Amino acid sequence: MTMATVDAPAAGTKAKKARPAPQNRLTAIALFLLAALFVSINVLAAFSLTSYRVDLTEDQLFSLSPATERVLSQLEEPITLQFYYSKRLGSQYPTYGVYAERVRDMLQEYADRSRGKIVLEIYDPEPFTPVEDRAVSYGLQSVALEGVDGNVFFGLVGTNTTDDVEQVAFFQPDREAFLEYDITKMIYALSTGTTGKVGILGNKKITMDVRMGQGGRPEQLPPALVTTRIEEVLEVEELDEEVEVIPDDISILMVIHPKTLPERTRFAIDQYILGGGKAVIFVDPYSEADGWQAANGPVNGAASSLDEMFEAWGLEMPTDKVVADRFAGRRVGNATGTGYVTYVPWLLLRGPNLDGDSPITAQVDSVAVASAGYLKLKEGSPLTLEPLLTSSPGSTLFDVKQVATQRPNPQALLNQYRAGPERFVIAGTLTGEVPTAFPDGQPEAVEGGNPELRHDFDVVREASAGPIDVMVIADTDLLDDRFWVNYQNFQGQRVAVPGAGNGDFVANALDAMTGSSALLDLRGQGSTYRPFEVMETLKRDADRTYQAKEQELRNTLEETQKKLRGLRERDGSTGGPVALSEEEQATMRQLQGDVLRIRSELRGVQASLRSDVERLERELQFINIALMPILVALFALALSVIRARRRRRRIETADAGA
Repeated sequence: MTMATVDAPAAGTKAKKARPAPQNRLTAIALFLLAALFVSINVLAAFSLTSYRVDLTEDQLFSLSPATERVLSQLEEPITLQFYYSKRLGSQYPTYGVYAERVRDMLQEYADRSRGKIVLEIYDPEPFTPVEDRAVSYGLQSVALEGVDGNVFFGLVGTNTTDDVEQVAFFQPDREAFLEYDITKMIYALSTGTTGKVGILGNKKITMDVRMGQGGRPEQLPPALVTTRIEEVLEVEELDEEVEVIPDDISILMVIHPKTLPERTRFAIDQYILGGGKAVIFVDPYSEADGWQAANGPVNGAASSLDEMFEAWGLEMPTDKVVADRFAGRRVGNATGTGYVTYVPWLLLRGPNLDGDSPITAQVDSVAVASAGYLKLKEGSPLTLEPLLTSSPGSTLFDVKQVATQRPNPQALLNQYRAGPERFVIAGTLTGEVPTAFPDGQPEAVEGGNPELRHDFDVVREASAGPIDVMVIADTDLLDDRFWVNYQNFQGQRVAVPGAGNGDFVANALDAMTGSSALLDLRGQGSTYRPFEVMETLKRDADRTYQAKEQELRNTLEETQKKLRGLRERDGSTGGPVALSEEEQATMRQLQGDVLRIRSELRGVQASLRSDVERLERELQFINIALMPILVALFALALSVIRARRRRRRIETADAGA
């Protein structure tokens, strides 16, 4: 009886241990089926769901904007995009590798969204191969890497069915924000297959000109440097000031300083814009070039505007005010010739004065303007004004009469300067539907005009066919070399050295507006580069803390040195140096000691600033690199300990129950 009582539980225990075997097999089968299902879903998605993506990045870096979608929807002929990227570049410089992944993904998105109109080809140009030769023949930029044989490539070539070629010679990471703009611009150029032409019209010459020189002899003036920059991207045609219709082959109209354009010419501009033509208009409340041409006194007639059109559009550009900006003002020589003073109507716009999200101004370092006006929409205007160039906060307005003189007084204007409550728009783009500025139709022709330029409109547009695309710049002097170019003599040749980005600004504006209207809607998208924002903030806070102390010490040092120089150079009544009293000698020794002490404190402050910044960098690097893995490891260790304890308690409970 005792033996039977002992054997029964043992047999029962063996039976219980044998039961889990079928469950283990079922679990294994289930896991195998789940793995197979996972692989099948991924394979199916890779082949059938390539056009469906979810972009979870903060700036939607891998999504195409509606503007690009419009360009792609209008494609009629196939376009081939050939992406040349050397993988060795990304291996040696990971920053380029990350950027290349984004470029490749973006190009694939274009191909997926184009309804088969865009064919994407990806090449890795190995040294001394036909692929490398083809990349070189397309004009792509090759770069030599240290320690790597051969050159590397990172560019894009686009071709269409008529053998037109466009390329991005090398994708620069500093232009990553405008990656979509560059690709869309290339596709649009290939889809149209035409080279843009700019028509220049107005009372200011920027092309080759002839004037009367000394002795009454004609002198030929070279074109302005800005014209050379325009010719790099567009074909240039100069239109007669009396033209009565804008030619059909003009891609964009550039109106410069329209002071005395005939009324019928203004009507031609109006009809051109209403018909969908694009225009860049330069007007000015006071042209410095016209002012300098006068012999004496204030200048009359140095202003220009398109009053009729601006009034119809609800746009203001007052011709009696110029923008003054103490922060952006340029330094000029003072009246005595012994120093410099800020001339507040002459501005060098940079940084926050330029729209960093527009492809027109984002990579322009600075733009120089002189006695510029400002733009403002009237209440109820149908237009939208997107600023490109703006003055600084606290800028103000001066009357034109205060600057319209042959001898302006920069110091007097600076003394009169009073900060205002707002910023002023100096240049911007205008969009919206507008009525004609000539509701009574085409003006009557005047006698004495050129009959070869005569044109009578059969149909007069009373309103724009759609939103207009116009840019207005309230300054014409930014086109003059004297305000942004320095000429130097190099080995007997006159070399132009730009001091500002005026040429790039004008060329970018014309190039961007010549393309599809959708291109103007493309803004900067951000970058895959993500700096330590917390560290940057802490650095700025540390800078402010220690720089204030440093400035205080520098002021004390300067005052102490001034007192010391006064004792050393003190003169007597005879004009020569006098002997110092014992008290003065003691004061001098004290001041010398103060100078040494303050200099030592300055070095200490600078060392503290560097050490604090380095400490912040080490702390943040530890938090971002080491702390998280350590926390995860500790969490895993704690979790394993807790699970072990629970498992041990279950076993103990089971044993106790048994």
